[in-house]
Amino acid sequence: MGRIATVMTGLFCLAAALVSGPASSAERRTLIIAGGEVTGYYFPVAGAICRIINKERPHGMTCAVVPSSGSAANLALLRSGDADLALVQSRAAAQAVVGEEGFKEAGPMPDLRALMALHGEVAVVVARPGSGIEQLGDLKGKRVNLGRPGSFQRAMAETVVDASGLSQGDLSVLVELDMAEQATELCQGNIDAAVLTGIHPMAEVQTAIEECGATLVPIRSKSMDSFLKKSPAVSRFVVRGGTYEGQKEDVAALGLKTLLVADRLPSEVVADVVKAIWANFGAFTRLHPVLRGLTKTEATRDGIPIRFHEGAERDGR
Repeated sequence: MGRIATVMTGLFCLAAALVSGPASSAERRTLIIAGGEVTGYYFPVAGAICRIINKERPHGMTCAVVPSSGSAANLALLRSGDADLALVQSRAAAQAVVGEEGFKEAGPMPDLRALMALHGEVAVVVARPGSGIEQLGDLKGKRVNLGRPGSFQRAMAETVVDASGLSQGDLSVLVELDMAEQATELCQGNIDAAVLTGIHPMAEVQTAIEECGATLVPIRSKSMDSFLKKSPAVSRFVVRGGTYEGQKEDVAALGLKTLLVADRLPSEVVADVVKAIWANFGAFTRLHPVLRGLTKTEATRDGIPIRFHEGAERDGR
């Protein structure tokens, strides 16, 4: 009888282990963040978030990044449940919530929520020397490159024109050059100004400055406040003095923020993730150059056109 009791005790312990095993795995599950192209900026920024999560293990979780082709793909991964978090451009997030533009076929994502804002893609106006363009209103009657129709560069250039209070009809000539052509055409005097958007410093802007002394034009206007109210996905940025050779002062700019979003994560999980990032915020912003200079205020205000996740609000942003 003693042997039978021993066997029964062993079977009971094995069963207990099998029952408790899956629960422990669930507690240690991996959060998947949809990033972007491995050679781009979204992927390493998502990696920086994962480093903080893997350090703090909020809610007992670990983290991993999956590559993608960008915002639309990331939102599709969220929608399918193949990702828990995603990096998404602010304008794409706003369109996805209501199912507009490229999200009509898939339908709206009304539960999409922001946890915080990260780095931005910033538009600047670059003017050639002798163009007479010192402020945004001076673009009137000038030859301005807005970029190829349908491109992101074109969309941002049109945003800058709208923010200036001008219309495309106010330009002398509307030019449609690719990004790579702009510095050459500007320095040869074939255009007066160009709108370029990206992560600064941009090689194209630096080339124009080095080759012909081009200058950055502050993006300010009397209609800016009303424009931003109508365009909540767009926010003010500053290109810091010293970003480009010879640029001594800060230059006002406009851009779109990158958002960390979720659509089905429980509030308590989101609260723990956000708390982990805030607790390591200084270290987090040093993990990649595009995050340097990011403040908690910038991460929680302006240019965030969708609702904040309840868990993020609980953390006291």
